[in-house]
Amino acid sequence: MNLLTSLFRAVRPGAFGGLAMLAMATVASAQERYGPNPPASSYGHLHDELFRLITILTGVSFLIVLVLLIVPILRDRARPGHKAHYDHGSSLHDKRFTAIVSITVFLVLDAWVLIIAMQDLREQQWNVPAAEMAPNAVRVQVLAQQWSWNLRQPGSDGEFGTADDILTMNELTVPASAMPDVEGGDPVHQGRPVVLNLSSKDVIHSFFVPDMRIKRDANPGAINRAWFMPIEAGDYQILCAELCGYAHYQMHGMLHVLSEADYDAWVEEASRQALAAHDENDEEARWAWEWQE
Repeated sequence: MNLLTSLFRAVRPGAFGGLAMLAMATVASAQERYGPNPPASSYGHLHDELFRLITILTGVSFLIVLVLLIVPILRDRARPGHKAHYDHGSSLHDKRFTAIVSITVFLVLDAWVLIIAMQDLREQQWNVPAAEMAPNAVRVQVLAQQWSWNLRQPGSDGEFGTADDILTMNELTVPASAMPDVEGGDPVHQGRPVVLNLSSKDVIHSFFVPDMRIKRDANPGAINRAWFMPIEAGDYQILCAELCGYAHYQMHGMLHVLSEADYDAWVEEASRQALAAHDENDEEARWAWEWQE
């Protein structure tokens, strides 16, 4: 036991620092190998940074607690010439110490995550009004139902509720933007944000595009708002992240992100086709709602 005690006392000063470095290296390696695809939206990296921070904090906390549990077990266990020591921990000193440590951990770690680390997300992703006010925003109305996504975009005239509205099912096409420069002003107004108004015809659904780091519920009888700004052209999967019935697994679609020129050409062609196919008597196609400012 003397050897074990001496060894612990020797490594104790750098133990916590070593555990923290081990945890950070493990998280970085695991995320690189098993983590999600790189973010394809302007604020996606903020999600990943916050997730990485929370993972490191919880991992380090777990290792520290593990050490604090194992060391007393080894130190105070029964052995030849030493009677096991038992402390029920109900003294006033122990209670005060536990309360002080708990409050300190909460104020330092939780306040750091909730106030500082999430500031960028509050200013960008959650700032839906700023995205709605962007002059070149791409507006999309999303009406979920079991088990598909109905999507409406304004045609060439830029207005909802007209004959050239672009109606699609499970297929959303939007333009790509350049990665905004946060230091150069409001990131929302440096590209073409895609603004979503979401509702549902039946039960609760959840519009989820993992690569864009966006997920927002679509509730019956209400309109939820969200926005994202794609920065990488390509095709991305749309999923429903809310259990919505026995065919929930079938409720998926595709997000097509095109270059600016290709998107404008797509809008022109889709508007022309919508005008040609427009039927005033088609009640099923007249589900649009007024845009909510």
